[in-house]
Amino acid sequence: MSILITGGSGLLGREINISKSLKPNRNELNIMDYENLKEYIIDNKIKLLIHCAAKVGGVKANSDYTNDFFIENLQINTNILKACAEFKLENSIFLLSTCIFPENAPLPLCEETINSGEPHPTNFGYAYSKRILEIGARTLYKQHGIKTKCIIPCNLYGKYDNYNLDTGHVIPNLIHKCYLAKKNNTPFMVWGSGEEEREFMYALDFAKILEMLYLRDDMPQNIIISPEDNYKISEIVDIIVDILNFKGQVKYSKEKGAGVFKKPTNNKIFRHFFPDFKFTKIQDGLYDTVNYFIENYEDVRK
Repeated sequence: MSILITGGSGLLGREINISKSLKPNRNELNIMDYENLKEYIIDNKIKLLIHCAAKVGGVKANSDYTNDFFIENLQINTNILKACAEFKLENSIFLLSTCIFPENAPLPLCEETINSGEPHPTNFGYAYSKRILEIGARTLYKQHGIKTKCIIPCNLYGKYDNYNLDTGHVIPNLIHKCYLAKKNNTPFMVWGSGEEEREFMYALDFAKILEMLYLRDDMPQNIIISPEDNYKISEIVDIIVDILNFKGQVKYSKEKGAGVFKKPTNNKIFRHFFPDFKFTKIQDGLYDTVNYFIENYEDVRK
């Protein structure tokens, strides 16, 4: 059985290590082109998908390019759903995100409230395009009897992240900003008040979890995966400052948007199936990530 991992060269895809998995780059497979996707599935005898690919970005990119995020992700995700139906790709995995939840969803976030209201205005285009996967998974089962799993991780970070200052997520963005502030002897500017809270999961941990669950058919369709810890952005900043040995001034821009103030999750379903899984401590994951960024500065995505 061959397994197609979309987004195989990205933050998560590079960490997944499953036998007989294929991780084509964009020159080898354009998943926005359905005929190209069909041809790849037929030629490589694909029987299962782990769909990690998406157009992603932080608060600034999602706010500035709302329509682009909606259209491109919608096209990618409808192609994936069509392929699962046409080729009966049972047990495929679709990666969602906690940012798809309604802005005013009850906390902690749980699987039942995904579609219960409007997402946050900073990323509603992306959020709605990703919700299509969850709805599509239900339609696949109702019409075709095809089971899929929608996995909803909290904020991921890791070595192979996108460190671009305009399009990167919070942790790679902070690492790059702090690195440049130290290099240029300038203040380290952070969006928001620093009081905003997030859950963070090391991408390698999440890859290991996917490797454990991808063939299981005893789990519900929607599963939130997250550690039990929430961190203020200021706490993450302090850890990065310490690792980089930054001695300059840290300034918070409270007038800049920072998205939802907090979004803790309820991971009881995940813990029911994997009660003993040990997540990497945030200090250790950040240490590895920061040092990888420094050692590979010329080659990382930025």
